[in-house]
Amino acid sequence: MTITKRMLLGSAATLTVIASAQAADLPVKAKPVEYVKICSLYGEGFYYIPGSDICLKVGGYVQADYGWNSAGNGQPHYNAGNSGAQDRSTSPYSSRHRAHFNFDSRTQTAYGTLRTYVAVHIENANQGTVTVNPTRAFIQWAGFTFGHTKSFTDVPGTPGADTFRSLFQQQAISDTGANGTNQIAYTWELGNGMTLNVGADERRTKGIANLSTNIVTVGANPATAYGPYQHPTPWVNFSVNQAWGRLGVSAVFNKINATYYTGDNSVTGAVGCPPGAQTGTSQCGYPDDKWGWAVLSGIDIKAPWAGPGDHFGGFFSYGVGAAAYSGGSNMTSPSLFGGGNTVAFGVITDGVFVNGGQFELTTAWSAGAGYEHFWLPNVSTAVYGTYTQVRYNDNVISSNLFCGRGGAVPQNLTLNTSNQPCDPGFNYWTIGMVNNWFPAPGFRLAIDVAYSRVETAFDGQMVSLGKAAGLRPTGSYLAKDQGILSVAFRAYRSFATGE
Repeated sequence: MTITKRMLLGSAATLTVIASAQAADLPVKAKPVEYVKICSLYGEGFYYIPGSDICLKVGGYVQADYGWNSAGNGQPHYNAGNSGAQDRSTSPYSSRHRAHFNFDSRTQTAYGTLRTYVAVHIENANQGTVTVNPTRAFIQWAGFTFGHTKSFTDVPGTPGADTFRSLFQQQAISDTGANGTNQIAYTWELGNGMTLNVGADERRTKGIANLSTNIVTVGANPATAYGPYQHPTPWVNFSVNQAWGRLGVSAVFNKINATYYTGDNSVTGAVGCPPGAQTGTSQCGYPDDKWGWAVLSGIDIKAPWAGPGDHFGGFFSYGVGAAAYSGGSNMTSPSLFGGGNTVAFGVITDGVFVNGGQFELTTAWSAGAGYEHFWLPNVSTAVYGTYTQVRYNDNVISSNLFCGRGGAVPQNLTLNTSNQPCDPGFNYWTIGMVNNWFPAPGFRLAIDVAYSRVETAFDGQMVSLGKAAGLRPTGSYLAKDQGILSVAFRAYRSFATGE
């Protein structure tokens, strides 16, 4: 019996040891898995970041652009910087390929929704260097917007991407949609789709020229004498977004200031620097600071009676000393050459001055309209047109400041007949038609045909160019209005979580 008990106790002890060893090999109990959950607070495509109350939406698109008589950025060939020479130095073909990513995060706070948004372009134009551009990086909270985003001053009703979706970089509109701008803003929600916005943006200018020393080259913006960047540009905007469409009105106030005079004016006798002073330094004077201004307005009206998705609208802007807003943020001094030694050209600035003198501010205004009709739910055609006018006052024209007879140095632009006025003003207009096909949601194939024309105030005059665009020779040219036809094609596919 004793032997039997010992055997049973030994077996039990052995089983206990084996069981303990096996228990040690068992895995520890796993923590519960946190699955990604849909966030329905802010619309489709948002998901909760695991372990937080932050909702995130990831999106983006891929875009391929191909152009004829336009630059890689979509600007028509109407100036020297974008092959306005129209000679064998000009490449009519261009391309641009872009990958875009964006991240939209939101969460609730005691003061409303806290939103952050980041968007990045990765782009290659004309087989050139790849660029990475953060087009959006902003925070919105309690009515405030801080960071880099589309300006509140941009209005609807333009051929731009947010209304009639032209494939070209539009020259006549104030537009920050593609690359954004640095700003701070506050929004009051007035109800019924109406908002009042106030804030300040990064300064946008067309330069101011000291025509006592500035050599004006046809097709290039004059070198700017803008002074210190003292503060961002203030503005106020009123917007409406209702069932019938959208409306926007903005007022912008542009500070005009310069550095120092570079000497005296030998023609007018005006004193810019005291005797013995080092020119262009703080020993000299400078023009009194001025404020330029611009008013921008635009409207986009839905037209369901004409067809589902149809809409029409237009815009109008006017300003003095704020040409980057009223004349178009992308507009540059045109120089479009034609056959038989002809050229159309002009100069765009916010203002000009001479040593010892004060600012003469430039007036610019733009207008345009468009209509989009849907032939089928996924096929549409939009037609659009824009017109810009840049004008200088009588003091600038009668003094011939741009043609070397009011300044102290020879100019690259001179008139062949001395009794003709030297007026660098110009008109620029465009008409276009863009056709869209959407074979699938978020997928767009489009072709845009546009005709751009430069009407020069020098029309009919013979001018001598000391420097010309591209491989055009220097010498005498007949100033004559010129136009150019441009074509663009785009393949575009957007994607986002929840699509």
